[in-house]
Amino acid sequence: MDLSDEDDIDIDEILKQAENIECVDEDSIKKLATVLKKKKNINERDRIEHPDKPEKWVASEVDLDEILVNIKNLSVCTNLYKSMIESDIFGDIINLLNHPNNDIVIEVIDIIKEITNPSNIYELNKSVNLMLIDYLNKNKLNHFIINTLDKINEEESEEYYNAISSILNIFENIFELENNLQNDLLTNSKLLFFLLKRINNEIKSDDQNSLYASEILVLLILRINQFAQNVYNDFYYTISIFNFILKYISKYKDKDPPNINKKEILLNCFQALGNLLLLNENKKIFESANGLELMLKLLSERKFLCFPSLKIFAIVLTSKDVCNKFVELSGLKYLFCLFMLRTLNKSKTNTLEFEENIITIISNLCIYCTGTSLGRVLNKFGEKKCEKIIRLLEIRQKYSDIIINEKKKEKDKLLINKNLQKLNIQIDDDCKKNLEYIELCDKGYLTYQLTDVILISLFFMNNSYISNNIFIHLYTRNIDIQSIYENILDFQECIDDDELNEKLKKMLTFFLTSSKESNLFT
Repeated sequence: MDLSDEDDIDIDEILKQAENIECVDEDSIKKLATVLKKKKNINERDRIEHPDKPEKWVASEVDLDEILVNIKNLSVCTNLYKSMIESDIFGDIINLLNHPNNDIVIEVIDIIKEITNPSNIYELNKSVNLMLIDYLNKNKLNHFIINTLDKINEEESEEYYNAISSILNIFENIFELENNLQNDLLTNSKLLFFLLKRINNEIKSDDQNSLYASEILVLLILRINQFAQNVYNDFYYTISIFNFILKYISKYKDKDPPNINKKEILLNCFQALGNLLLLNENKKIFESANGLELMLKLLSERKFLCFPSLKIFAIVLTSKDVCNKFVELSGLKYLFCLFMLRTLNKSKTNTLEFEENIITIISNLCIYCTGTSLGRVLNKFGEKKCEKIIRLLEIRQKYSDIIINEKKKEKDKLLINKNLQKLNIQIDDDCKKNLEYIELCDKGYLTYQLTDVILISLFFMNNSYISNNIFIHLYTRNIDIQSIYENILDFQECIDDDELNEKLKKMLTFFLTSSKESNLFT
């Protein structure tokens, strides 16, 4: 292409048109693409020929910036995206992420943020949507945008700080779209290590970019779990995540975070940790990194991070070895101190979530512990005239009342069904049943079920003192044995573990037989 300043296209007229969005059509976009490419090439030429003489290329850089401002205004017009792709405007835009002038790069970042905005992409018809995603992939958007992280030092100015925020926004956009545009991000360790470093290096007291980086980390790990689990095969990659998160959390093992911003970052770190631990193979790495010990320390200190650590235990205590180790590390005394709390500071924790986590942990200990460890769990329920059985039944009654009240409502009044009706969506009976179960779980149904899992597990240990106390308290509280039976059956329907199902079946059979023989229940 001729790089002279003369052109048969009236550049001023094109830019004037671009300022008036309503006047822009496909032909205007083609002309604008030509102008952009021309000005971009002129600027590249001037910089190459006069690298040490800014006065020789500053004018072409101003021209380039002016064009980018106009394209930025057009980037909100999704009806023009197809023309912008076909004319290769977006390709030249992405390429400008390599520009040596960060002011140009920042303009480009803002354009890409708009292009990848999910609300804009969802407006596109399917063919243009696919065309755009394929185009951005072919032009290596993720490669260029990740490399841009090294170019911009956000400590230099507020503008650069905001530019990093915009880049994080682009990552969020891409992850929210859940299409193959995110694939390179999931396997690029450079993004992961940038996020980890950025979370740790706070630039100011109320560092929103540090918080934003922690939110992107949560999304990154969630998407890796969904679409790229093979990256965890790289032990260094996986252990690096665990080591960073655990080290960051450990700073607050015996003190509360100083401000809201720090609290949010820590909660995001816990959410990222929880997402990592949803995969069984990662649980072993967590254990090898002394994760159990740290969570137990947080539990014992009863500070802000005590409650998030409960969630982690609810996730990891799902095997014999880990449950036995929890008991060996003296976890029971801290766990049951929390279990016996009847009032909570609601500003610090969600009561429903807290009780669900506590009950989940205890039920898992009852199911998976063996030998001496199981005996220690049983002994806890026998202490102080079986006060923990009384507490368990208090929790059961609380959620029984809630669930019975919910079940009394007509099914079409359940929130999920009302929403589906508004959307005119038809679903089959099985799907409807699952959705209703999920909605009930949001009200505490799982906690209600697990209290009964604990009851039949304790009873199955065949300790006469515990068994007699269970029956006495069930009888005095007028609890219907049928409700326990139905709870366990409903719970079994929702678990995909044949061995556990068989174990629960034996426990339930033993419990029902014994209750019948006791003549206490009719």
